Amino acid sequence: MPPEASHAVENSPSSKDDDVVPLENSTKDTPPENINAEFEEEVEYVDIDPEALSLEDQASCLSSWFLFYLTPLLKLGATKILDSKDVGPPSKCDRAKSCYDSVNALWVKEVERTREVNAAKRTKHEEALAKCGDDAKKIAKLGSFTPAPPNLAKVLWCAFGKWKIIWAMSLYVLSSLLQFLPVLILNDLVKYFEMGSPPNYKALLFHPWGDVVGLLVFPLLVALLQTRSQVIFNHCAIFIRTSVSNLLFSKALTISAAGRAQTSTGQVVNMMSNDTTQLQRFLQFVG
Repeated sequence: MPPEASHAVENSPSSKDDDVVPLENSTKDTPPENINAEFEEEVEYVDIDPEALSLEDQASCLSSWFLFYLTPLLKLGATKILDSKDVGPPSKCDRAKSCYDSVNALWVKEVERTREVNAAKRTKHEEALAKCGDDAKKIAKLGSFTPAPPNLAKVLWCAFGKWKIIWAMSLYVLSSLLQFLPVLILNDLVKYFEMGSPPNYKALLFHPWGDVVGLLVFPLLVALLQTRSQVIFNHCAIFIRTSVSNLLFSKALTISAAGRAQTSTGQVVNMMSNDTTQLQRFLQFVG
């Protein structure tokens, strides 16, 4: 190799010592990037004023039927991610305290009524056993006395309001019946276009312009009635889930030691979460 070439290789800038860059020196002055910074924002929990009204509670009758009170919230949701401040407090009928107070008062009365009924039935059963004497067949036929449990469904029905449920069911049935009218109107319009002379219009169910107006009004009326019915059933579903969860929690705090030995913590948690959720979904499906 010529001496000039060897000298060039020795003085080349691509030597090992010059190519190696220590890692600590390259990242010493650079702050580490937080990849998940947007997911690590602190969540602010706002205390809900117990006297504050929800958007639905503040709405008028017309706004409640047509859901106009949701329009500002939907517009805001199109521009940002909604949080608890934007949605506001829940309705009074959906709050845990309101649900528990209304259900617990009726539940205490139902338990007392059931206890009195069971005591009266037990007395009659004992009197019937005393009349049987030593007749084993009659005693076996009567059997042992089994006390009746309190009727939770009756308590929930009365606490939420039986007339609300009847009103929601009536709206749904009425909307289902009105769904047949557009079919009749379309059949009437087909007859109208098949007829050539105006004197034959008397065979129609409605006036042709009445049919046109009916095609606009009846679907709107059906949607309005079904929406109102679904709102009531959704409130009923939330009310029942919240009330049953509160009753289970209250019972878990006052259960005896023998009851704790027969029931595990997992069963109680499963009833408070999964079972109550199934009740809510069933009522929402019915609505």
